[in-house]
Amino acid sequence: MIRYTLIPLLLVISPTLTGQNTYTLEQCWQLASDHYPMKQQTTLAADASALKISNLNKNFLPQINMNGSATLQSDVTEVNIELPKGLPELAMPTISKDWYKLTLDVNQAIYDGRVTNYQKQVESLTLQTDQKNIEVELYKLRERVNQFYFSILLIDQQEKLLISNAERIRSKIIEVKSAIAQGSMMEMNGDILNAELIRVEQQMTEVAHDRATLCKMLSELTGTAISADARFILPEVQVFPESYRNLRLENQLFDLQKSRLEVMKNMVTTKWNPKVYAFGQAGYGRPGLNMLDNNFKPWGIIGAKVTWNPWNWNINKNEKQILAIQSEIVRSNQETFDKNLRINAEKELGEMNKIAGLLEQDRQIIDLRSKIARAASSQLDNGVITSSDYIARLNEETQAKLNHEIHQLQLVRAKVAYLYTLGENLSKK
Repeated sequence: MIRYTLIPLLLVISPTLTGQNTYTLEQCWQLASDHYPMKQQTTLAADASALKISNLNKNFLPQINMNGSATLQSDVTEVNIELPKGLPELAMPTISKDWYKLTLDVNQAIYDGRVTNYQKQVESLTLQTDQKNIEVELYKLRERVNQFYFSILLIDQQEKLLISNAERIRSKIIEVKSAIAQGSMMEMNGDILNAELIRVEQQMTEVAHDRATLCKMLSELTGTAISADARFILPEVQVFPESYRNLRLENQLFDLQKSRLEVMKNMVTTKWNPKVYAFGQAGYGRPGLNMLDNNFKPWGIIGAKVTWNPWNWNINKNEKQILAIQSEIVRSNQETFDKNLRINAEKELGEMNKIAGLLEQDRQIIDLRSKIARAASSQLDNGVITSSDYIARLNEETQAKLNHEIHQLQLVRAKVAYLYTLGENLSKK
């Protein structure tokens, strides 16, 4: 009977642990977060972002390119001047049809319309968004830790009740043996009690194995060697349902996403800004800058240029509208998240109120079942009932006590779930 009550709850709750010897729920949360492989992505994202920022900073460093070309033309410029008769003829230069050019080009951005500045802001917010995403995923680990942690606490309570049952049965076996020896009770009653003792010991073996398995699973999740005999502290949780506050990390993530989209919208505006560049070119080839000189010559050019695109067929306007729509989607997602959070919070509050009512009834049931079990013990001693009847009453008392322990753990877990839903810490003042 006890076993069947425990199994469904274990399926709902679940397993995993390993290490020092005493653990709190918050310690297990921290261990799981610190040892989860995704945690490494926080540093990796920061390293990648630093490299991107470094590249963006180089936008204002000189950009150097080397170029070379060799061409063969079908025609070249010719100078044909007919002089009056009597004047000496002029020897006009002949330009070759094969041209050669080797250049070193240097471009220096002086003012890029603040594009690089906004690109760095976007990259910074992208990094914060990525890291907040990782924090959100790590926060979700708490649910898995809760499953394993409360499953172990439930098993511990069941083990205590089984040990107590075994001690009571052993004590009753001694009394029954004495009665059998005196001939006032049938030997069958002793056999029934012995069989029940073996069954309880079998359950204790199962519970020990289940606990060891849960500890191994929690060990894997936390990355810590948690021994099968480790002790777990039932958390003391304070809940103030009258003060609803949404402190979930997802809210911060939504805010970062909106900030990033706003900066991207401002960056679109920079596409209208004029951009100023300085440039220089050093070259060698034939012909040089003097087109009439057919010899290989070096040359150089320096200058500045301004580019401005005041009209791009509403592309910038459309991009801003796209970003505004995306920002509205994020806002809608944030409102949806908060609404669902409120619903879940109400659900957890309802669960707490329900369990609190059940605990009051549990105490009444335990008092009655304990009274019945004591009477059954006396009746068995007097031969009024059989050992089977006594065991039935004993199991009913044990089941009532187990239900009480289950409800107590469920109440604490409901409080933890409520605080988890709101993003609150366990100890809130």
